[in-house]
Amino acid sequence: MSGTTTRSSHAARRGRRRLAIWLTFAALGVSMGAVWATGFATLGSANGTNGASPALTSSDPGAHTSDLAGLVTGGSTFAVNWVGRWGDTAATRFFTVDLDTKSAANNYNLAFLLTNDISNAGWTTLQLKVENADVGSGGTCDATVFDGTNDPKVMVFDSQDAGVYWNDLPGGTTYCVGIAAASNPASDPTGTFLRRDSDTTGPSVMPTFVTTVDRTS
Repeated sequence: MSGTTTRSSHAARRGRRRLAIWLTFAALGVSMGAVWATGFATLGSANGTNGASPALTSSDPGAHTSDLAGLVTGGSTFAVNWVGRWGDTAATRFFTVDLDTKSAANNYNLAFLLTNDISNAGWTTLQLKVENADVGSGGTCDATVFDGTNDPKVMVFDSQDAGVYWNDLPGGTTYCVGIAAASNPASDPTGTFLRRDSDTTGPSVMPTFVTTVDRTS
């Protein structure tokens, strides 16, 4: 009976040792599998050299050329003759605005403006009936086109901002800006009116003008 018990005890101890060995291999396998699956590595870092950020540079800009440059040209000087304090002037073409090469589908604004100060210069009254004559594509601007009926505007010289304007004019044609003749005495209250403050001395400053054109559509 004792022999049977001893053999059983030995068998039980051998079984426990085998289980312990297999558990050890299993744990080792699990731990090795985790290392292979993850794969870690470390790396340090360091500062390199210091340098300033270089500035960005651009090329020189090109000059902008207006699409309307050169389309307005000057004509004749505004001249006044005097008899006493009343003046008169001949028909005069001030400016030509050549829009022949521009589409008639586009519209333009014209302005005829005073560019200097004539106050306290010997004028008592200065007023001009300025016309804008449409002479058609290829038309010629000269003084004969001004007769007082070409879309006239009265320009009253009561401030340094004196001017007259024509808006929404179609392209594809030529416009002439000027005045019709005004005989002495030029005293039309609704048109050209020329009066000085001396019987013998003309105004010390004569007006100067500019015409501008800009596209509206």
